[in-house]
Amino acid sequence: MAACMKRPPYTYGGLKDMKNKSIFTRQNQTLINLFRDAGHPDKVLCVPLDYAKLTHVALCCNGSGKVLKKAFPIKNNPEGMAFLLNAMEKICRKHHIKREHVFFGGEDCGTFSLNFIHGLRGQGFVVMGVNAKDAKEQRENMQASTDELDLLGIAKLLINRRGSKAGGEPGAERALRVLTRHRKAQVRLRTATGNRIHQIVDQLFPGFLDEKLSGIPPFSEASLYLMVDRFSPAHLARRQDKPLLRQLKACGLQQAEVALGKLKAYARQVLAHPPELTGLLQTSLASEINLYRCLGANIDQVGREAAQQLARTPGAMLTTIRGIGITLAAGVSAEIGPPDSQPSVRRLGSYAGIVPRVKQTGGPEKGAKTGKVSRRCNHILKDYIVQCGNHLGQHGPAALKEDHRRRGANKQHADFGMARRFLRMGMRLMRNGESYVPPELRHGATLEELQTHYLQSWPKLLDKWVKAGAVHTAFDPANPLGQWRERIEDIYEIELPLPAKK
Repeated sequence: MAACMKRPPYTYGGLKDMKNKSIFTRQNQTLINLFRDAGHPDKVLCVPLDYAKLTHVALCCNGSGKVLKKAFPIKNNPEGMAFLLNAMEKICRKHHIKREHVFFGGEDCGTFSLNFIHGLRGQGFVVMGVNAKDAKEQRENMQASTDELDLLGIAKLLINRRGSKAGGEPGAERALRVLTRHRKAQVRLRTATGNRIHQIVDQLFPGFLDEKLSGIPPFSEASLYLMVDRFSPAHLARRQDKPLLRQLKACGLQQAEVALGKLKAYARQVLAHPPELTGLLQTSLASEINLYRCLGANIDQVGREAAQQLARTPGAMLTTIRGIGITLAAGVSAEIGPPDSQPSVRRLGSYAGIVPRVKQTGGPEKGAKTGKVSRRCNHILKDYIVQCGNHLGQHGPAALKEDHRRRGANKQHADFGMARRFLRMGMRLMRNGESYVPPELRHGATLEELQTHYLQSWPKLLDKWVKAGAVHTAFDPANPLGQWRERIEDIYEIELPLPAKK
């Protein structure tokens, strides 16, 4: 059993020996390998692209920076791709460059370039993406901006081995990112719709969306039912109690009799709105309610699809942490990508925007000054990571809740501090396929204590995936959580039951 539980040695930032650390920390390993295999920079063909909706612009140069073909236009269609590949093959024959030593690259931009990138990648080429701000800083002329100047900046970054895979890493994480970002946009739209509903209700029935005044939970099914049809205090006061009570109970309202009595009593107290606006406001409110319900159904559907995708990725291991649900785990996993391709937790923290700036100058005897976090980061990942830090402080394991409280008592930014701890912990879980274990059980725990821990945490983990409708996908033996479950059952000789398939 000890051999099965042995963990690989953990090294901060993925570096076993600081002597082996390169000063070029931002170079891409794929490009490093490509240049090394070519043997000489002159035997590498770099093709920077300036993407556009209709016509891209390309430039061909070798790895030493010598221009082999000046900037030329390419249509964003199959004919344009064929023209680009034909020009590339002619240059390769002329300069004796192998096809596998050709790579393309461009600025990270809109969705209009993704199909073109996919087509190049389908031909077996490496396609990189570079940061637009970094490319701008590489331009020779900072006063002007043209396609040719932009191409030179992109080419310099690519030749310096800078960049990442354009369009994200292909695989389940990329599909998950599409789903989670779409869900986030839908949630933003529903929030805006809810704000508009508040504005209309404040005119038709002030205070209705305050449960303390009306007795109806805001935006519950009962609340939406009342607002969607001829909504006004006078109309609610005139409606018969028995049919209305039956409908409220059908909507799942708890203690419907008490709530209805409170609502009717409050309806007689509010100020009336101008009667000439009643019909217009009611029509607008009904349309907003229908939109709100539609967005809610879309969010639920996308959430279920995201859960199915998350179940196939190492990010599913994040759900073994109490306080981290399917939505947060999916968002973090989607934005990080495949955990094995990430260079270090330190760089991920900077990428997520949760590491403050540090400035030190004036010699080693001068101390460092800590500033604010950088605005240049992945703001979506930052949002998810900081939410995770907050959830760990509110609903997480006892040790993490205490850490969050201590950080807050010491006047630290507790959510950011816990976000950094979550990132370190989460990357380890995803890379090693482990589940979260409390600190007191990590060293010297008996077999019985570990068995008790897994048996007690199993129902909560199972409930997360049952509610998401992906329990059998998540615990399939081919997926990370399913493999973890089989290991735990074999090592600790316990049974972690799954619900029967419907």
